[in-house]
Order: sequence, then C-alpha cells, then structure tokens
Amino acid sequence: ALDVIQDEKLSENAATLGEYFSDHLAEIPSKHVQEVRGKGLLIGIELDRPCGPLVTQALEAGLLINVTRDSVIRLVPPLIIDDAQADEIVDTVCRSIEALD
Repeated sequence: ALDVIQDEKLSENAATLGEYFSDHLAEIPSKHVQEVRGKGLLIGIELDRPCGPLVTQALEAGLLINVTRDSVIRLVPPLIIDDAQADEIVDTVCRSIEALD
C-alpha cells in the first residue's frame, strides 16, 4: 500500500486537490458559510447553523459527508480522487448549502 501511495504520488495529489477544494469552497456565495478549513483532503466547512439534514440530502445526491460539532460539514474524499470528481463534490456541497436559504 505504501509503495502505491508513493509511486502514484497520492500524497501530492491530496495536497493539490485539498488546496483546490479549499479555494473553491471558500468562494461559496452563501451567507451561511463561516469558515472553510482543511489539511490535504480533510476539509471542514463551518456553517452558521446546524447542518445535520445536509447529510441525507448529500447522500441522495450520491455524496457521503459527515457533520461534526452540529455545524461543520466534514469532507474526507479518497486519495485517488481526480479533478472531475472534485468538481462534482464541490457542486453538490454548494447546492446543498444554498438550499438552506
């Protein structure tokens, strides 16, 4: 497993796509987003309200998310994620947050 991580440069991919996620999620035009933070592909989006219902909404859209501290959406995509999948996740999360209005 470690050879695959090294040979396929998955840690570099995680850093690059983690930055991509953070940049794009920080641009969500929602008054509900308080902060976007993360390290690599571990990403948190803090909202100004409880966001538990977003778990079900995201799951119906084919995305598995977690909510922590009642108001933080946690994303932990796999190390093998590609750009197209990252775009799909960002779009799904943005639509879910916008639906809170």
